[in-house]
Amino acid sequence: MSDDDLDKLPGDTMIPGQLHVPAPHLTDASTPGEARHDIFFAAVETTRMPMIVTDPNQPDNPIVFCNKAFQKMTGYTPADIVGHNCRFLQGPETDQTVIDQVRDAIARQEEVAVEVLNYRKNGSTFWNALFVSPVFDASGKLIYFFGSQLDISRRKEAEEALHQAQKMEAVGKLTGGIAHDFNNLLQVVLGYVDLLDGRIDETDRSSRRAIEAIGAAANRGATLTQQLLAFARKQELRDRLLNLNTLVTDFGPIIQRNLGDDVTVRRKLAENLWNSRIDPVQAEMALLNLVSNAHDAMEGAGHVTIATDNVVTDTDAALAPGLEAGEYVSLSVSDTGRGIDTDNLDKIFDPFFSTKGVGKGTGLGLSMVYGFMRQSGGGVSAENLPEGGARLTLYFPRARGIVDPKPGPVLRNVGGGETILMVEDQPQVAELGRAMLEDLGYTVEHVDSAARALEVLRAGGQFALVFTDIVMPGMTGVALAQTIRREFPNLPVLLTTGYSDRALDEDSRAFELVRKPYRRADLSSRIKTLLEGPNGIA
Repeated sequence: MSDDDLDKLPGDTMIPGQLHVPAPHLTDASTPGEARHDIFFAAVETTRMPMIVTDPNQPDNPIVFCNKAFQKMTGYTPADIVGHNCRFLQGPETDQTVIDQVRDAIARQEEVAVEVLNYRKNGSTFWNALFVSPVFDASGKLIYFFGSQLDISRRKEAEEALHQAQKMEAVGKLTGGIAHDFNNLLQVVLGYVDLLDGRIDETDRSSRRAIEAIGAAANRGATLTQQLLAFARKQELRDRLLNLNTLVTDFGPIIQRNLGDDVTVRRKLAENLWNSRIDPVQAEMALLNLVSNAHDAMEGAGHVTIATDNVVTDTDAALAPGLEAGEYVSLSVSDTGRGIDTDNLDKIFDPFFSTKGVGKGTGLGLSMVYGFMRQSGGGVSAENLPEGGARLTLYFPRARGIVDPKPGPVLRNVGGGETILMVEDQPQVAELGRAMLEDLGYTVEHVDSAARALEVLRAGGQFALVFTDIVMPGMTGVALAQTIRREFPNLPVLLTTGYSDRALDEDSRAFELVRKPYRRADLSSRIKTLLEGPNGIA
């Protein structure tokens, strides 16, 4: 028996110990014949577990017997199986180190238990738990090898999904904490950019360019932290009913600027496209990530196709990993680059995985897209195209309803001296908040905790609005807002945060929220909306 004979045995662990049985009457390897009357082979034939028997005393160690369960698992007929070595079950992705382990055990006439990726007759793969055991006659002579097997594909998929979830959770906790602190720093930078912008003379072009450059850099940082939070699933998605065709069309100029003049953008937008509930900011960033990757894959020159479509699947994970059966709206980005290396197809959504050179990528872009899509109830897939290039596709769950018209422009408003109670535990952020609110025309009283805010309110303090951070030591901003609603039902509350977990997000939906880092105009608009609302003073 040569080494090649041992290369392709399938299998797993089912029968412990070496088997010592009388040699069955196998007069013809292609037709087991009288072996079916042997108790050993009769038991193997009727069991539901896939099993085979090979004869090491014949050239190439062929299979001399297989049961119906083995035929069903592999899709091969007895004519395809009997008389052939087990290597026909192997394929390009079969781990040769595992095959070497089986080969060595057979050479030593010992038992072996392994898990190996095998191939069915139709070309599909399955994880095979294989147990191979030598069979000796009464005199101790090796007469057969017995292989029992089990399709463990579902177990493998569950293990891989669990490993991925644990990895994402670990990285998510790290990125979520970093993003929270970084958002507070960016709030200070952007806040003072807005204050300076309103005080610099229009003729001072040099100072204005400097302010604009600082603001642009801080905005890029703010975008990055939003992506980090979305990846970590610590970012509350402020979704609304949206049509992806509208998003692609409105975002077109930014996409073209990002791709450059040497890339042609083609759009294939489906007519009568369904609507989805999407956070438009996060969706735009996800699309921009896909477009940027396409640009890099083509080295800055080629064609990018952005397409939308209505998709229905009745099979779980048929479109993308983790995607359940249902109705979806797809948004895909295809490029004419060199495609994705086959070994990397399953890794491109892993955090910190990147094929770009040093300094050209963080390895977080596509993992953030993955996190955002999973948080949105959808999924993302990657594939190479037959004609070359690659396609990445986002799948958003279909939503019923009519898309609201676009909101009008946010006006810059100035207060009329109303007093606002600001609750913020970070001194720098509090100082900035006071400056911004006073610049907008409001009077500000600042406290550094929710408990202190309640003391001031219960002591009879008169305020037009409470502006509070969510994440603070002790009582959270959400708990403070809920208490205010019970005890002071006519007092409006505006929440702010650079980070919140799912529990706080769910409770915060009952209140107006402005996310850090907020801009002066956004803060002004939110306050004006609350003051003019049913609980406001206007």
